[in-house]
Amino acid sequence: MNIKSLLLGSAAALLAVSGARAADAVVVAEPEPMEYVRICDVYGAGFYYIPGTETCLQIGGLVRYQINFDEDDEGFRKQSLARVHLDARSETEYGTFRRYIQLQADINNAEAGYGEGYDEAGRGNAFLRQAYFELGGLLVGFTDTLWDGDISGEFDAAGGTRVNQIRYTFDAGNGISVSVGLEEESNDFDYVPLLVGKVSIAQGWGSVDIFAGYDDFYSEFALKGIAKIKATDALTVELIATYESGSTYFSNGDPYLGSEWSLGGYLKYQVNDKLTVGAGGQYFADLTANNVKSSIDAYAIGAVIDYKVVENLSAKLALNYEDSNLPADDGNFSGFLRLDASF
Repeated sequence: MNIKSLLLGSAAALLAVSGARAADAVVVAEPEPMEYVRICDVYGAGFYYIPGTETCLQIGGLVRYQINFDEDDEGFRKQSLARVHLDARSETEYGTFRRYIQLQADINNAEAGYGEGYDEAGRGNAFLRQAYFELGGLLVGFTDTLWDGDISGEFDAAGGTRVNQIRYTFDAGNGISVSVGLEEESNDFDYVPLLVGKVSIAQGWGSVDIFAGYDDFYSEFALKGIAKIKATDALTVELIATYESGSTYFSNGDPYLGSEWSLGGYLKYQVNDKLTVGAGGQYFADLTANNVKSSIDAYAIGAVIDYKVVENLSAKLALNYEDSNLPADDGNFSGFLRLDASF
């Protein structure tokens, strides 16, 4: 065997080994294409699919600056406020599954004790404003009471606050729905919740809402009716009536500080796409406090100008006057200028 034969044989052996190793080499998978955020238009504008899921998420909020005026104060009260919300929704065999969180923080020059989560040193608040979930017609969590509802304007008092609750709404179709809620009042530590019911009718001519509530703390009930009628394309007539058998948590204004009955109305006129004006009033008969009735009557009137400056920036100017039949009550003017920048 000569040197040439040895070289050829060695080369063949090396090629064979190399080929065997190549056959055993690990194949690197192609990288998966990047999944960009997709728009979700099922629930309206501003929703996006969370990558890798069928859940749609909206992130929004507002920045507010408000200058408050009250005749009893010796100057203006200014407030800057920020709200941010997360709204996640998806579809299930039981209907839409919604999860909602809203946070709020503000800073103002009001006196101590102003608002939830008040920080006296910083004159501000930071708190969880809403947190609830909905599945089909079921709602569980902390949000506006089912009793919440009033006419437009900034003078009226129709009751309503945010509470922990369990609520169910049945949609009967054709703009008709029925809701029932069990709610926990903020100063109630017993085992019996507030019972609230609501019937809503919404049609092309407007809407009607009928409310009923029972408060076991005083064993009293409350009723409220609100109608909003479209007289023309630009003019809306709004009416409100309330009745309480005694002081209840559903009282007009603050809990346990209301009236036996009240009547009110409001006219709202849309001048154009940017400007809306309105005016109205409400009368309160036999004011009550902690289930003690009185012969004191009161009334409030007010006017509002709403203006859309640009998209997502609106301005509101409100002026109110309230008075009662107390001899020492000379009446009081109040109002505010508000700027809301939303996203």
